[in-house]
Amino acid sequence: MASWILTQQWLLTIIVAALMLNERNTSRYLGGTMSYALWLIIPVAVLVNSFPQLFGTGASGEISRYIITLNAQSAQVGELVSWQVVWLVGALIVGSMSLVSTLRGRFNNKLTPILSDSLNVALPKGLKAYQSNEVAGPMLIGVLSAKLVLPTNFNTHYNQQQQQLILEHELCHYKRKDNLINVLVVIALSCCWFNPIAWLGYRSFRKSQEIACDTHVLNNKSLNERVEYGKALINCAQSAQHRLCIDSNYTQRNIMFKRISMLKNHRAVNRPAQAIASIAAGLLITSVAFASPEPPAPKQESIYPEVRIEPLYPLQAAKDKVEGSVVLQFDIMADGSVMNISVVKSVPQGIFDKESRRALKQWKYKASTSGATDQYVQLDFVMGKDSPKPKNLMEGIERIKVKK
Repeated sequence: MASWILTQQWLLTIIVAALMLNERNTSRYLGGTMSYALWLIIPVAVLVNSFPQLFGTGASGEISRYIITLNAQSAQVGELVSWQVVWLVGALIVGSMSLVSTLRGRFNNKLTPILSDSLNVALPKGLKAYQSNEVAGPMLIGVLSAKLVLPTNFNTHYNQQQQQLILEHELCHYKRKDNLINVLVVIALSCCWFNPIAWLGYRSFRKSQEIACDTHVLNNKSLNERVEYGKALINCAQSAQHRLCIDSNYTQRNIMFKRISMLKNHRAVNRPAQAIASIAAGLLITSVAFASPEPPAPKQESIYPEVRIEPLYPLQAAKDKVEGSVVLQFDIMADGSVMNISVVKSVPQGIFDKESRRALKQWKYKASTSGATDQYVQLDFVMGKDSPKPKNLMEGIERIKVKK
């Protein structure tokens, strides 16, 4: 997983940087709705770029053997920290930060239900409204069971026209399932936590999301309604903060000026510019598709690791003078990393399995177009060079290569 994500970073970085430039400099010509829709290029491009790697079969059925002798490594304590472990820890930390930030925005114990009839807009059947003195502005919280949370001073802080426009904004988030989209985006950000462009892109994406809702609400609205909406944004911006949260928060102060600027420049939306952007997006996806060649036909050839981490002889096995072998099955990804490791057979059972899997996970093979599936390796653990030759545990598989 970590290796696959790493191979996608060059493509992600290029696309996210381009979308950030659009959001910063040209989004006023494309409009909020289209600028937000352009972010769909990312999952489509990644899927197209990964197609050969995900569905290619490559070479298969190879088996190799390696002999591990008891040496100075047996005295080592602990294991090498691999890139996969570092990536996983970072992803869990970022995901936990988002979860904590989101849960802090839940006010289930301090929510007071609001009658739908008291609002200026009709709420969908599955959406209920609440009020809380813990929020500075309107929020849409939750994913599967969304709730509209309004500040207790909502009716006094905004006039009737502003209330209607703000509620329409939150309903736009609800109808587009933006909170669910935010969950997927935060998961993607957690997977790419080591890429600074991903963090900048996340902030840019959330700006585009809010501006797209503004565009939807103010479509065909009068100048007076736009002015009132701008005043509501300024009132909300006084105490708003940005957090790594999946909830749709109307009061994100860090993007208020951008949203107000889009209100003033709504007449700058240009149809030819939108057409050019659509063509450019199509050309980008097409280029990625052609840059990802079809996987070649499977080849029956010997495959050897370019980087091979020597397993450590388990301490207890060394003390008990236990020898044995482990046969593992695995797949080689297009970037040469090893995935989908499983123990096929081990003698004695369970003694050398953990160390064999740990070492094999860090092996690195030569990069290819489609990788290889159903590879086998037998790791033989012996006390010394004078030990009897270990038995081949996979007699039915040909092309066995013995390495010392």
